[in-house]
Amino acid sequence: MQLLSRLNELAGKHGIGRLDIVENRFTGMKSRGCYETPGGTILLKAHRTIESITLDSKAGHLKDESMPRYAQLIYDGFWWSPEREALQALINKTQEYVTGSVRLSLYKGNITVLGRESDYSLYDSKIVTFEDDENTYNQADATGFIRINSLRLKQVAKRKRKR
Repeated sequence: MQLLSRLNELAGKHGIGRLDIVENRFTGMKSRGCYETPGGTILLKAHRTIESITLDSKAGHLKDESMPRYAQLIYDGFWWSPEREALQALINKTQEYVTGSVRLSLYKGNITVLGRESDYSLYDSKIVTFEDDENTYNQADATGFIRINSLRLKQVAKRKRKR
């Protein structure tokens, strides 16, 4: 609670975390709400920043695709539902290695990431370089990958030409 209180104070000074949204209620009505979540906005930015280096891309996409459904279940009052619990298990699994440090700058409503690090980071500059990568990645490997992934696109183009 001390962390959130301190973040609320810092973010509030910089105008971070105010939302003005129109929502769709469970009953189908639209409602307008103004919310202030300054500390929560910083925590979300920091968390997503650590996720960006610790989550596998496919697991991260699956989690992100699940979040609107998860949020809707909670919004509609289905916290104790089996589907919310199932989604929670998925989310928990994706978060096993999401830990580390983030440096942020707050200024005039903006949160800027200055740096991030984690003992569980999947980012490795030796692998993604176009220079000598200690034989980790062979550029020629991309040829087969591109050919395989283009097969379905070639089939679609072939079908289109029949028209």
